[in-house]
Amino acid sequence: MAVKGDASLQTTDQRKLVAQISPGQGTRKFQVFLWKGKAERIGIFANIVKEAASPQNLETWTTGGPARWTEILETNGELGKNKGSHTVDTLTPPFQNPWNAILHFGGHDFFSNGDAAICTMEGDVWLVKGIDAELNKLTWQRIATGMYHPLGLRIIDDKIYVLGRDQITRLHDLNGNGEADFYENFSNLGQVSRGSHEFVTSLETDPQGNFYYIKCANRTEHGGSVLKVSKDGRSIERIATGFRNPNGFFVGNNGILTAADQQGTWVPSSRVDIVQKGGFYGYMPMHHQKEQPKTYDGPVTWIPHKVDNSCGGQAWVEGGKWGDLDGQLLHLSYGRCEMFLILKDEFDGVIQGGAVKFPFRFQSGAMRARFNPKDGQLYVSGLQGWQTSGAKDGCFQRVRFTGKPILLPIDLQVHENGILLRFLEKLDQELAEDADSFAIKQWNYRWTSKYGSKHYKLSNPEEIGEDKMEIASATLQPDGKSVFIEVNNLQPVMQMEISYDLESVEGDEMIGKVHNTIHKLRPTLK
Repeated sequence: MAVKGDASLQTTDQRKLVAQISPGQGTRKFQVFLWKGKAERIGIFANIVKEAASPQNLETWTTGGPARWTEILETNGELGKNKGSHTVDTLTPPFQNPWNAILHFGGHDFFSNGDAAICTMEGDVWLVKGIDAELNKLTWQRIATGMYHPLGLRIIDDKIYVLGRDQITRLHDLNGNGEADFYENFSNLGQVSRGSHEFVTSLETDPQGNFYYIKCANRTEHGGSVLKVSKDGRSIERIATGFRNPNGFFVGNNGILTAADQQGTWVPSSRVDIVQKGGFYGYMPMHHQKEQPKTYDGPVTWIPHKVDNSCGGQAWVEGGKWGDLDGQLLHLSYGRCEMFLILKDEFDGVIQGGAVKFPFRFQSGAMRARFNPKDGQLYVSGLQGWQTSGAKDGCFQRVRFTGKPILLPIDLQVHENGILLRFLEKLDQELAEDADSFAIKQWNYRWTSKYGSKHYKLSNPEEIGEDKMEIASATLQPDGKSVFIEVNNLQPVMQMEISYDLESVEGDEMIGKVHNTIHKLRPTLK
C-alpha cells in the first residue's frame, strides 16, 4: 500500500493501516494505492505510484450535475362537488409521463411555501407546485429516484427526508435546479431482513424533532414495532411492539402517537390505537418481551372488517381552518378509500372511543394524511397496490372544509345507564327523543392465532352472532345538540354499533353509524 498527497500511512497493528491527513486549511487531497504480488515485482508498483497524476480535486463532484428529468409536467386539478361540510378536490397526477413511472403514492409533506413533495412506492420523489384554491395549473417535477419502497416522507426546515425499507434518506439539491444531487444516508439503524412484506411506513416527527416510523413484522428485533430515531439520526429506540402489518401511523404536533393495524393472525379486526411507550398491541410473534404476554393493550376502538378491512394512517385536525373539528383525530381506510372521525372518550385514565365515517371517498387506497400549513386543509395520498376498492393507481387529494354544517357526532360518552352522543348542530327534538331513531348491537372478537375473528355474543360467549340492545328511551339534552340513549345492562365490550337516523332543526338529514369499543363505563348519568 502507498499514499500520495496530503497524507501519510501509519501502522496500528498487523491488520490495519491508517491514513493520517496533514493539518491545514481548505480541501486536503490524497490517493491510496493497493498492491498485492511477489516481493521482487514491488519496483513495478513503486513506478506506478511515482508516475501517477496528482490526486484529483473532488470538489467538482460536490456541486451537483445537470438535470436528468428536464420535462416539468402540467395537470389540471379538479374541485370537488360534494355539497356537505367537506368536499374532496383532486390534484391530478401525471399518470402518463415520459418515463412511464408508476404513481403509487406512499407519502407526502409540504414546504414552507405550500409546495408539496410526494414519494412513490416504486422509488421516486416528485415536487408538486401550483397548489392553490383553484388548482388550475399544477406542475409535477420528478426530482429523485431509486429508493427502496418509500412509504413515508417528511419535510423538516424545507429539507426532504424519505423513509425506505433500508434507511431514512435526506435529499440535497446542490445546484438549485430542483433535482436531488446527493442522497444522504441519514439513518440506516433499522434492522432489515429478506422478508418480502416487511414494509416500513409513515415517517413522522415529534415536537422535539425526533423521527418515528412503524415497521411490519419480520425476524429482527425491530419487526412489528414503532421505532424512534434521534433528531441527528445516530440512535434508534424501540417504543412499542405487537404490530402485524401496519400501514397507518402518525405523530401529532401534540406529541401523541397513533397507529392502526388490520385483521389477520392475532388481530381479530381492524384497530386504531393511541400508542404508549412499552405498549404491546396484540400480534404475538412480535411481542419482543422476555416473557410471553398473557394479554395486550386495548385499542381506542375496534372497527369491523366489513367497515375498514385495511387501515391507513391518521392525522389530528390542526390549523384552525376546519371549524369546531380542531383537535379531533382522523383515521383513513386504505381498503375502503374512506375517512373516519375518531370519537375519543377518555375517562379515569382509560382511553376508548368510536369511529364514524365521513360521507365521501378517495380515488385510491387512502394511506397518508397531512394538513398543509399554507391553506389549513387536509391532503391525502395513497395507492392501489394491495387489496383496495380504489379505482386509480394512486391519488393525491385535498379534503376541504366548506364551512357548511358538520352533520356528524363529535363526542361519545358511555355511562352505566346509557350512551351520550353529541353533535355540532341542534337536533330536531321529536326525532332525537324517539327511541326508534336508534339501534344498537354489540359483539366480541376472539384474540387467537387464527386469521381474524367471527362475531361472538356477549350474552353467550360461545355463540356466534351479535346481541341487539334494547333502548329504553332517548332524551335530548339542554344544549339541544346532545342526546342520551338510555340502555340497560351495558358492559365492557369489544365492538358496538350505534345506528342513528336524525335531523337537524334546519331539516338536514343526520344518518350514520358509530362503531365503538367500551373498556370502562362512566358513572350513571342522571
